[in-house]
Amino acid sequence: MATAAPKPCRRAGCSALVYGGNGYCDRHQADAEREWVKAPEHSGRGGRQWRRLRLQVLERDGWLCQCDDCATRPVPLVAHEVDHISNERDADGALDDSLENLRSMNRDCHRKKTQQEAARGRRRRWVGGVG
Repeated sequence: MATAAPKPCRRAGCSALVYGGNGYCDRHQADAEREWVKAPEHSGRGGRQWRRLRLQVLERDGWLCQCDDCATRPVPLVAHEVDHISNERDADGALDDSLENLRSMNRDCHRKKTQQEAARGRRRRWVGGVG
């Protein structure tokens, strides 16, 4: 069986060749470990508290999408994700994770809403003269 061709180390500027593995040469293995371990302030969602809250919202909403489009459908889509109704952040930059501000959403509906919010944000920056 043929082996895969060697590739350069993933560390910028390193020309060592690597055969499989995580893409780092022996000298840069520590970079591979740092790549996957996030600092607490950058951990994002996905912790135990968020997973429990997410499950609570999905069960509350019967695992059905609560978006405006699905509200008009005879049968709403299945929900996969939890959405913040209002994305306003407090002084610390945190989102409001209260149950009143969370709703279940289908992943496609959530993606569409997020894209619309991003477009509105870009327009606001441009109209405000910061673009």
